[in-house]
Parts: sequence; C-alpha cells; structure tokens
Amino acid sequence: MLSLVQIGITTKNRWDDLKVTLEKVRDFGLGDLRIIIFDDHSDVPCPYPVGAICPGAEIQRFDISRGLIVRRNEIAAAMDAKYYLSLDDDSFPCMGSLEAAVAYAESLTDNFCLAFPYHIPGSAGKEPVMSREPPVQVRSFIGCAHMLDRQRLLDLGGYREELIHQGEEMEIAVRAFQQGLACRRFPGLLIIHMTTSVGRSFDRMDYYGSRNTLLWNDWYLPPVQRTVKQGRALLMRLFAFAASRRFGHIRGSLAGLIAIQRYKRYRNSMTADQYRRWQKLPLY
Repeated sequence: MLSLVQIGITTKNRWDDLKVTLEKVRDFGLGDLRIIIFDDHSDVPCPYPVGAICPGAEIQRFDISRGLIVRRNEIAAAMDAKYYLSLDDDSFPCMGSLEAAVAYAESLTDNFCLAFPYHIPGSAGKEPVMSREPPVQVRSFIGCAHMLDRQRLLDLGGYREELIHQGEEMEIAVRAFQQGLACRRFPGLLIIHMTTSVGRSFDRMDYYGSRNTLLWNDWYLPPVQRTVKQGRALLMRLFAFAASRRFGHIRGSLAGLIAIQRYKRYRNSMTADQYRRWQKLPLY
C-alpha cells in the first residue's frame, strides 16, 4: 500500500524545522518513501543532506521565489505515485497508520482528498489523542495534513495560483465537490503541526485572507448568498482592523474587490442544492 504514496514538502528559510520534520518522518517509519522537497528560493541552500536523514528524500532549490501554491502544483507534477501526502516543513505524523489511510482511500470511488486531524503542541495544554470516530465527508482540508489523489488534483488544473497565499485548499475542494468528488476526514492518522513563527507574516496573512475570501465567495456562492456573504466578509474585516490596527485587512479587502473583475472567468457558482449540501458538511 505504501508504494502508492509519496510525500511532498515546500519550504523556505526554515532548515531547522525541516530537519525536525524529516527526523520525525523517519522515526515514524516513512523515511524510505520518496519525499520531494521544493525549496522556494531560500536565502541559503539546505545546510545538510536530506538523504542522510530520510533515504527517500530529495530536494530541489529554485532561483526564483514563486510561492508555496505554485510549488505544490509542481510537486504534484513531479510525482509518479497515486497519492500525494502533503506536509508542511513543520508538520509530521505522530500516531496511527498511513497504510490504513491509503487502504481506505483505495476503497472509495469518489475520493479526492483525505484530511487528517492535527495537533498543535501546547494548545490548551492537551496531549495528542487518536480519535475513534469513523471517517466523515468534509468541506475542505488543512495544508499541513492531507493526502490527495494526485491525478485528480492535476485533472482539476491544480491549485489556483492566482490566490498567491492562503485559501487554496478550500478553493480546490469546492471544485472537486462540484465534480462529484469528496474530501473526507480520516481520523486514523494524526499529524503534529508545530506552527513555527519563522517566515510567517501576519500582515501577509491578513491581506491574502481577506482578498481570497472575497474571490472565493464571488466564484462559488449562489447569487443570493453571494451578496450577503460579501457584505458580511467586509464587515468582519473592518472589525478585525478595528481590533488589531493591522492594515492588511483593509488593503486585502480593497485588493479583493478589484481582483473580482480580473478573475471573473473563474466564476462557477454552486447551485442552491449544492450549496445546501456543502453547508451541512463539517469544515474539515
């Protein structure tokens, strides 16, 4: 079963985090899998041989930074396995079975993605615990903890690279949903996500979060719900700005309103019935 899956990781300027991730992947028994690491133009090359940690690991450094969405699409194209286990450079499996996840995916005819539960160390003082709940269909998945049907990802055209940063999982998940494919939460593999602050920018997250929410609403919501949701999204960003004084919320909202016209070709509204079914699903 494990011969059907390969691991993809994007990274930039986080060599300490990546080293820990590779060590944890090795200790979990997955070090011999093919692990494709794309370095999105870090300031310096990787200071250690990744293959010395995980024999199956390989790394490619790019001379131009194009962002993680572009690199995820490129990793999918570079793989030759059926399933693409996507990890962040600071996330890794800690409990459960990847083989069981692959076996479950193989039992499905409409599988697009398995979303795995994740645990952030130190969150509310809780220790990671495996859930005994059965798999359930969900709306989307988290970038640091999922396994995609690689060919179906490519058939859908990959992630929308125009999003630049944030929201790409929800965007492609609804496209898959419209094609009759499903994302499911599979509790049988638990991922640790360290959520390292290195390389993270709150201003960038605010900007693209607000911008891409407006784009997603415009592309996929039925017309009646679209107007309401857009107004609500803008209002929430105003409240967020008032509370934080971070101008990314405002700049991103303005950018989103402008970008709506530029990307109208992507508008493919859900029907009212599709939207009702979508809304009834758990988020991830």
